Amino acid sequence: MAQIPTTYKSIFFYLMFVLSGTISFIGYSQDIPSKRLENVTTKLSYEEIQDLEYEALIDKDTAALGLLIKIHLRKASLEKNNIEKARAYYYKTTLEKTSPALVYADSIIKITKESTHPNYPAIGYAIKGHLHYESGNFQVALTNYLKAYNLALTKDNVDQQREFALAIAAIRNLYGQHYAAVELYNKYLKLLKNEDNFETQHYDDYTLLIFNLSLTHLRLQSIDSARFYANQGIKLTSKLRDDSNFQDFILLDAQINYYDSAYDEARDTLLKYNGSLDGTSKAIKLYYLGKIEDRLNNKNLSIKYFKEIDSIVTATGDPFPEVKDVYHELILNSIDQDDKLGQIEYIGKLITYDSLHSTKQENVINAAMTSYDIPYLKHQKREAEAQLENKRTIITGVGLLAGLGSFTGIFFFVRSIRIQRKLKVLLEEGIVRKKIISDQPVGNHPSSVPEDIKKDILNKLEKFENSERFLDKELDMSKLAQELETNTSYLSVIINSYKGKTFPNYLKDLRIAKAVRMLNNDHSLLRFSNQGLAEVFGFKTSESFSKAFYKNTGIYPSKFIKELNLRKVDGHS
Repeated sequence: MAQIPTTYKSIFFYLMFVLSGTISFIGYSQDIPSKRLENVTTKLSYEEIQDLEYEALIDKDTAALGLLIKIHLRKASLEKNNIEKARAYYYKTTLEKTSPALVYADSIIKITKESTHPNYPAIGYAIKGHLHYESGNFQVALTNYLKAYNLALTKDNVDQQREFALAIAAIRNLYGQHYAAVELYNKYLKLLKNEDNFETQHYDDYTLLIFNLSLTHLRLQSIDSARFYANQGIKLTSKLRDDSNFQDFILLDAQINYYDSAYDEARDTLLKYNGSLDGTSKAIKLYYLGKIEDRLNNKNLSIKYFKEIDSIVTATGDPFPEVKDVYHELILNSIDQDDKLGQIEYIGKLITYDSLHSTKQENVINAAMTSYDIPYLKHQKREAEAQLENKRTIITGVGLLAGLGSFTGIFFFVRSIRIQRKLKVLLEEGIVRKKIISDQPVGNHPSSVPEDIKKDILNKLEKFENSERFLDKELDMSKLAQELETNTSYLSVIINSYKGKTFPNYLKDLRIAKAVRMLNNDHSLLRFSNQGLAEVFGFKTSESFSKAFYKNTGIYPSKFIKELNLRKVDGHS
């Protein structure tokens, strides 16, 4: 194999040597005669062409890359090799703008549709997903990533499954499905940690992963977890002197400091780095600066930051989730200033962005569940069935497990005592609902919600909590906001401030409290399977029901039901 060049100049001279010594430098990549290109195909292997293409791509030598793609396509056409054609089209997408690049991605899908190759046609759909994601068309991006993922699942391509799952997680994260995103991120992190020297060998993947994990935990208000991953990123990027990623982690740490009420520290960091940002990235940091100044009672400066965000969002057409809070503040300020025109303008923008985000969120959630969650569960089911067929091989390990009994007995004895205590509380007292329905604010009353609206929402939430509406598994914040005749921003702020939890946790707590009471009082429910109980109490899967039950009570529902059945037999109820 020929020596692979290492710079764009050596790529150029290497190609000139292969093509012929008579081709001049000027216009070398334009109108190369077909005969001459055909001669080159006999001199270069596909592996050599691909190495050179990759080198030119990394060096951003578009002229050399364009010439190499011509050579690649010519060779693949002569030899009727569709996989190599697809690989050439991939490099072609890197040279084109979005619309023509999408055409080449479609060509990849078309010519590899019947291929048995493990990477195709999934790569074509993944390219389309990436192009739409970069253009801000997240719903279309998700559709293509889901197609790519399910093809990878069908072909048992684990590497692609990991890669596409992360893309799916990123989009689900954008639209509020933070728990689903964390689950995907943790699954990938576990796989990554099985690799040797994963922090350096898979540096890009690892830093992106822990950044996303930190950000997602922050959105879930898990401050300690968010800081843990951010600190890991800061240490690693600082050690490797990766200034760009280091700055990203430092700015993320500033956001964490804001939620941890370390306002001065957060502000100093944001001001230090904010000048190097633009577009949506800058708008998000300005949002935190505005919130900090509001908390420090610097109202004028806070409004100045929010108005700057409005200018950015208006120019980019790219709203971020917190932008609704920005327009709430600007509306309230317009009312204070008796600025009717400003009030009308900001209300219009709030309605537009709230409606746009809610619609996209619903579509993303539905698509993700239908095309990712359900196929993945089916895949897990098939794997479980295959494992059951081989259970004879597992039985041989029973003797070994029995030998461990003496070492684990103390552990299980102690755990059993703890479980019995928790069961006693549940059976005799049930869950104390005060922790769920308390209307006492966790902090100060949020200034973004007028007092009369706050009272109205709290009154309606009390009625909601005493109904069984929360058992509807299709209920989300958008639907509840409509039913309570308010918007998602006000509802979210009130639940966070007065219930001390996120909306998903609020719903889960209500459902589990109901589950404990009903299981205690209605013994016909004890015959239900875990999935059946999940359906009754508003959960979509038995796993989500079990997790929520354990989180609230400290025991799993199966254990609770078993104890209830024993009490029933013994005549305690």
